[in-house]
Amino acid sequence: MDLLLIIIPAILIMVSQWYINSSYAKYNEYEVESGITGSKAAREILNANGLSDVKIVKIEGTLTDNFNPTNNTISLSNDIYSGSSVAAIAVAAHECGHVIQHKEKYAPIVMRSALVPVVNIASKLGYAIMIVGVLSSIFNMAIIGLVLMCATLIFQLVTLPTEFDASNRAKKQLIKLGIITKKELPKVSSMLYAAAMTYLASFFASFTQMLRLFLQINRRNN
Repeated sequence: MDLLLIIIPAILIMVSQWYINSSYAKYNEYEVESGITGSKAAREILNANGLSDVKIVKIEGTLTDNFNPTNNTISLSNDIYSGSSVAAIAVAAHECGHVIQHKEKYAPIVMRSALVPVVNIASKLGYAIMIVGVLSSIFNMAIIGLVLMCATLIFQLVTLPTEFDASNRAKKQLIKLGIITKKELPKVSSMLYAAAMTYLASFFASFTQMLRLFLQINRRNN
């Protein structure tokens, strides 16, 4: 059983990474008809939603794109920032979706932001408590530690709707502003779906890891 709970999450992560990388490589080959770059598409979306104060910067890496609400900045990787592919437009618009979520105080994104400091503390403290509990053979302490570690699982669960919602917002904005055509929408949707699957795989991988730890602690107690 333990071996299975190690193999399953490893396979999930590998498959999801293969899926996002292959999808990115595929849709990076398709240029959008408008010829607009990811950074310009992002600026159009932001301006159209009264978010002209949000900065857009270029960063290194591949698919390292993110929105940081603390400094109100969207960071786009090189190919996304300068590229005019379906992949570039989809990813850039997705990050704008997160900005709009913050502006509208979308409940899951507000909850996710509030959980960040809690998760950082709870996961580290929980791991230490669990280890002490296991080494001391104090079952209740080990379980308390594991419960605290599950804060990461809750964080990942709350993240899921924010990612899917950001993608839906992205597609609506791209069509509304004429950045993509309706015939390009299926390709954008496929790219965004592949990205969302990585978050789903991470959640299930974390869940199986917590289940494995619980079974191990329970066996030691018995």
